[in-house]
Amino acid sequence: MSDVDEGVPVVGQPGQVVEVGVASFPTDSWLNTVYNGGIFAIPIPRAVVGTIMFARQDIIRQRGLPAAPASYAEFHELARGLSDARSNRWAFGQVKQVIVYIGNMLDVPNVWREQGGRFTHEIETPERKRAVGLAADMFKEGLFHPDAPGNKLQYRDLFGAGTISLVPDGYAAWDILANTYPEAEVGGIPEPGFDGGQGSHRAGTTSFGLTAFKKTDKARLEGLLRLCDWLAAPLGTSEYLFRKYGVEGVDFTWVDGKPKRDAGATQPDDGGTVFAVAGVAPGRGRRPDPNRGDRAGGGWRGTGAEDDSGRLRAAVAALPAGGIVEVGPGKVRIQSTVRVERVPVVFTGAGATDNLDPGTQFVVATGDQDGFLLRGAHGGGFRDLAMRGEGLTGGNLVATERIGSATEDGNYLLTFLNCRFRDGYNGIHLRACNTVRFHNCVWNGFNGQQVILLNGLDTANRADPVEFVQCAIAAGTANPGTDNIVIDGQGGSIKFISTAVLFGRHGIWMRNTTGEGLPKFLYFEGGGFENGHGVPVLLEAGGQAQFANTYISGDGEHDDVRIGEGFTGNATFTACVIRGSGRNGIDLASTRITVTGCVIGNNGRTAHPAFARPVGGAADNGAGKVRVTTAVPHGWETDDRITVQEVGGTTEANGKWRIAVVSPTAFDLPDVAFAHAYTGGGTAWRNGAGINIRATASRVVVVGNAIGSLPDGAARQDYGVVNAAADVLVADNDLSGNTAGPYLLAGEQTAQTRFTANKGVEQVDGWLGARLPGPVADGLYDLSGLLYVDGQRLKVTRVVRKVGAGTCDVRLETAGSAALSATANVQTTRLSRPYTVDGLSAPRRLRLRVSNAASASDLEVQFGYQVVA
Repeated sequence: MSDVDEGVPVVGQPGQVVEVGVASFPTDSWLNTVYNGGIFAIPIPRAVVGTIMFARQDIIRQRGLPAAPASYAEFHELARGLSDARSNRWAFGQVKQVIVYIGNMLDVPNVWREQGGRFTHEIETPERKRAVGLAADMFKEGLFHPDAPGNKLQYRDLFGAGTISLVPDGYAAWDILANTYPEAEVGGIPEPGFDGGQGSHRAGTTSFGLTAFKKTDKARLEGLLRLCDWLAAPLGTSEYLFRKYGVEGVDFTWVDGKPKRDAGATQPDDGGTVFAVAGVAPGRGRRPDPNRGDRAGGGWRGTGAEDDSGRLRAAVAALPAGGIVEVGPGKVRIQSTVRVERVPVVFTGAGATDNLDPGTQFVVATGDQDGFLLRGAHGGGFRDLAMRGEGLTGGNLVATERIGSATEDGNYLLTFLNCRFRDGYNGIHLRACNTVRFHNCVWNGFNGQQVILLNGLDTANRADPVEFVQCAIAAGTANPGTDNIVIDGQGGSIKFISTAVLFGRHGIWMRNTTGEGLPKFLYFEGGGFENGHGVPVLLEAGGQAQFANTYISGDGEHDDVRIGEGFTGNATFTACVIRGSGRNGIDLASTRITVTGCVIGNNGRTAHPAFARPVGGAADNGAGKVRVTTAVPHGWETDDRITVQEVGGTTEANGKWRIAVVSPTAFDLPDVAFAHAYTGGGTAWRNGAGINIRATASRVVVVGNAIGSLPDGAARQDYGVVNAAADVLVADNDLSGNTAGPYLLAGEQTAQTRFTANKGVEQVDGWLGARLPGPVADGLYDLSGLLYVDGQRLKVTRVVRKVGAGTCDVRLETAGSAALSATANVQTTRLSRPYTVDGLSAPRRLRLRVSNAASASDLEVQFGYQVVA
C-alpha cells in the first residue's frame, strides 16, 4: 500500500516503478485533452472494449441453442430460437445496435474506410447497406420486440426479465446486469465472420469525458491536481481501497484476502422505508456502495419493477417536522399519488440524467392522477433527480394546491434544482404558490395540454413569484399540440432567465380563463423560443411583459409574437432577434407596446406556393365583390394579406389583397369587384410582415430596429411594418430588404401617426409649394400654405419643378440650398445633400428664390421635407 502524494511505487515486478494517479492513464486517453500543444484537461479513461452482445446464457442453454454461433447463419438461427411472440419473448430490443453487430460480421469500417486516399463513411458502404437489410428481414420475421424501433424500451429490465435475450451494451454494463439481475446468467457473444471464421470488433472511445478547472493560481491548481491523483489511485493502493470500501473494521473486513463490505455498516433499519431520511427519523445509511445495486432494506430494490409509492409515503410520514428524503441510484416506481402536506420535505437523488437507467429515476405511473402533490408545503422541493412518466393519461408529474382557505394554507418557498422531467402527460401545475424557483431543470416529451401551468383556477390560487433560471422547457418534437408554458389568471413576477423553450405548440401563453384577476409582470431575458408549431410568445390577456436579449422563432404558420387586444398593460421587446415566423414577426393589437434595438427579419416564411391553399371557386359575394372558396381550410383571419394567382375566369382575383374571412373555407376580397365567372384553378397564400400593427393598437413605439431580410434563410417578409393604427411612432429603423416595400400604411392616419427618419425609404412628411401664374421674373416669392417654420426643424430632401414656357433657376431661400433649373418638363431631384430649415429658436420665414429667368412663365415648385425635430 502507498501514499500517492509521496510517489511510492505500488504495483509491478521488483525494481519496477509503476506510475500512479492520472499519470497512469493510457496515452490514448489524453488525446482529446491536447490543444495547441498543451494539455487543457484531465481525461476520464475508458477501455476501448466497445460494445458487447450480452446474452442470457441460462435461457440459451435451456433451449438447447448454440452459445457461440460461428457465422451469421448460426446467429440467425439463435435469434429464431430465442423468439416466441406468443410467450412475450424476443431475441432483440434495439435496432441500430444489432445493425452495427451484423456489420461487424461483414467488416463494416469503424466510422471511416480509407482506400487510395479516398474516405468513405460507414453508412455509405455496401456492407452497411446489407447489414441494414438483414436486420430489416429479422424485424419482419418477428425477432425484435415490436416497440424496438422507438428506441425507448427499458431493454436492461427486459433482459433481466427474460423478455429479450440478446442486448448490445457497453462493456461496463456487464456487472450492472449481473448485480441487478442475479437470477440471470450473463455472457457475451463475440462477432463471428459472416460466413465463418473471425469477425471484426470495433473499438470504443478512449475517454468517457473530461475534467477541467477554471483558471486559478498555481498553488490551488497543484492542490486540485493532487486531489485528482488521489481519486485516480489504481487498484492495489490504500487510496483506492478507502475510496471503494471505506474504513477497515467499520465499513469492511478482509475475507479470504478480499475486502468485503460489512452488512452491519448502516444504522438499524426501522422497517419503515428504504430511503435515507435526514430529519427526526432513523434509518439513514452510510451507503457504502455508491453504485446502483440491490437496495433490499425496506423492500426497495431500485429496479422500478414494483410499486414503491407506499415506501415513499412512509419516508415522508417519518418526517413530521420536515427533512430530506434521500434516494440513492436506482428507480423508484410511483403508482399512486405521493402527498406532502404542510411540512418542508426535499426529495434529493444521486443525480439527474437524460438516460433511462443511471442516476435516480422516479418512474411515475399514476394513470390520470398526479405523481406528487404538495399541499400547503412551506419549503422543500426536488433536486438532483430524474422524473419520468410511464403510460400517463392525465394529471401532472408534480402539482401544488391549497390545503385550506387561509393565507398560510398555500405553498411557499419551493425549490427545484438540477431535475429532469420527461415523458409525461402534463409536467408541472403550480397553484397557490409563493416564491418558487426552478434552476437548471429540463422538461421534454409531454403530450397533454401543457408542460407547465400557473394557476388556471381563480385569484386565490395565484402562483407568484416564480423563477426559471437556466432551464429548458420542451413539449417534444412528437407533440405539436402541447403548449409549453401557460400563465392563466391572476399571477405576477414570472421570470425566465437564460431559459430555452422548444417544440410543442405555443411557447409561452398569457391568458385568462378564470374570469378573475389577470396575469402580469412577465420577464424573459436570454435564451429564447424555437421550433414551435404555434405562437412562441402569445400574450392574449394580462399586462406588463418584458423581453430582453431573447431569440424568438417558430416553425408553424403563425406569428412569432402576438399581442391581443385583451392585453391591457404594456410590453417591451429590447435587443431581441425575432425571425422565421410563418406570418408576422410581431402582430399587435394592444396599447403601450415598445420595440427597440431588435433584429426582425425573414418572417412571412410561408408566403410561398409550397404553402398555398388550392382555390376551389370564386363568385359574387352578393355585394359585388369577389368571394373565394378554398378546397381545404385556409386557417386565416380577417385583414390578412394574401397573394392569389392562376385563378381562371375570375382573373380579377389574381393579385395581392386584404381579405375578410367568411368561413373556414371562404373569404371575400373587399377591394376587388366581381366581373367574370370562375373557370377553374388557382392558389392562394398568406403574406407576412416584420411588424403588423392592427387598428386597435395605440401608443406603439418602434425605434432603432433592423426590420428586413437576414443574411441567412428565406427572405419572404413583404413589408417591414404594416400599420393600420393612428397612434404610432416608427422612427430610426433600418427597413431595407423587404420584398414589397419598407412599410405599408393601411389605416386612417392622424397627427399621432409618425413614420420618420427610417433607413431604406425616402420619407417625405410634407411639401412646401409655390405656384406663380403668368410671367416669372427673378426675385423672392411667398410659398402657398406655409409661410413660417415655427417650433420645428425641417430637412428638405426633394425638389419638383416645372415652367409652362422658358427657363429659370429655383431654390428655397435658406442657408445651404442650391439653385436647380426648371424647364417645361417636370423634373424631380432627390437631394444628395439635404439642407435644413431651423425654426426651433425663432420662427423662420419660408420664401422661394427665382434667378436666371429667361422668358419663364407659369412656374410650379414643390420642396419635399422631413420633420426632424
